[in-house]
Amino acid sequence: MGKKIFQAALLPVLAITFFSVILFISNMSGDLFFPAWLHQGILVFLEILVWFSGGWLFNRMISLLFWDTLIKKISNAPPPLLLVQLSGIAVLILTISFIAHFVFDEPLTTIIAAAGGLGFVLGFAIQGLILDLFSGLAIQMDRPFKVGDFINCHNRFGETFIGRVEETSWRTTRLWTTERNLVIVPNSYITSTIVTNYSLPESVARFELDYTLDFSVPSDRAIRIFTAALIDSIGPKGPVASPKPKTILTGVNSDGVVYKLRYFLEPKQVSPSKARNTIHANVIHHLVNAGMSHSYSKQDIFLGKMPKRQKSWNNKEDRMDLLSHIALFQDFSSDLLEAITNSFHLKELKPEDILINQGDDGESLFVLVEGLLEVSIQVEGEKRHLTFLRPGSFLGEMALLTGEKRSADVTSSTDSLVGELTKESIMSLATENPEVLKKMTAVVAKRRMKNKEIAAASGKDHDEAVQKEEKNLMARVTNFFFGKSK
Repeated sequence: MGKKIFQAALLPVLAITFFSVILFISNMSGDLFFPAWLHQGILVFLEILVWFSGGWLFNRMISLLFWDTLIKKISNAPPPLLLVQLSGIAVLILTISFIAHFVFDEPLTTIIAAAGGLGFVLGFAIQGLILDLFSGLAIQMDRPFKVGDFINCHNRFGETFIGRVEETSWRTTRLWTTERNLVIVPNSYITSTIVTNYSLPESVARFELDYTLDFSVPSDRAIRIFTAALIDSIGPKGPVASPKPKTILTGVNSDGVVYKLRYFLEPKQVSPSKARNTIHANVIHHLVNAGMSHSYSKQDIFLGKMPKRQKSWNNKEDRMDLLSHIALFQDFSSDLLEAITNSFHLKELKPEDILINQGDDGESLFVLVEGLLEVSIQVEGEKRHLTFLRPGSFLGEMALLTGEKRSADVTSSTDSLVGELTKESIMSLATENPEVLKKMTAVVAKRRMKNKEIAAASGKDHDEAVQKEEKNLMARVTNFFFGKSK
């Protein structure tokens, strides 16, 4: 530390000593070498040089002891350059004031009054510059960003300035934008608007893109395609690999279903616009190869009777169509669906209503058409949650087909609507259409194999396992419905 003080003070002290010695010699020599007026001018000039040398020494000590030592230690960062420069200007003004008082014998009160009046006039004339100056001070003190950070300056008109911070000076902040232009933004603009710093608190920032697909595209398929496109974009011109990009279904509008593609960038390495270009190109490629396209504004025009858009389970025709989408009845012919529809009894449940009790006898199958059902089991007298059933799920099939006791408790979690098929109604259908039991048994057998985790097997082994399970189950179903004679 002593070495630094010595190096900082050496030149100013030498200057003070040199000019002081010359001033002393000039005072002692009197008017021997120069006329009186010139001699007096030399003395005044030497006094001014001594004062400026003293101000130079004082400024260096402030910079070394206060800014570079105390402030740097407190803030754990280099002091703001603007504040260091302002302290230097303050020392200069103070030095000039002392010169006016001690060299030219001007009263300090006069100097202060004159400075105040001049400051008022200048302040009114350059108020915009002063606002930028103090805004720059606020930026330096608050440190919302630093040189090298990637920021976005918003305004209320929707325009933005996005770029890398190159420099923050007295009046302006310079941004190197994604359009490869140098934009000079007044500091007062930055302090009066919203600033997004993509480089804080971490160098990696999150970005999002919205895509809209038609309602006819299954959401799981859309998410799979978008996620594949995002992962395909990872690289030097796209998102980072960690955190992993993902796709979220965020809502619907008049054009279709809205998906949000969420990804992360390191803006110092790749600009958001370049990353967007990479992602858009990959998304279009994946959509085209999947035979899909982005949704667009459209309007339906009907030149005849308006088709029915809202279907109800209470309507027979609607019920047939809705039942055809349930896995248990998907392979049924229209005649079988109509027969099933006629035997399909709807039942309304309130929250906490019990549909099935574990261990009870049962000879009916239920299909959840609206609402949510909770499945749980009793283990040592304690209720244990298993899963929730969504609309389209069917339950109680083993009780209907084989007469097994109910294997779990089923409770309505919300207001729900379920359809019931009894053994009696299925038996009357099976008498005329034996295919009913066979088709239902095939679906149930596949589901039982999946529950037993045999579905993980592939190829011939899997098919043989399903066929074996279907054969065994069909034998039990036949015995339950028609007796051993069958």
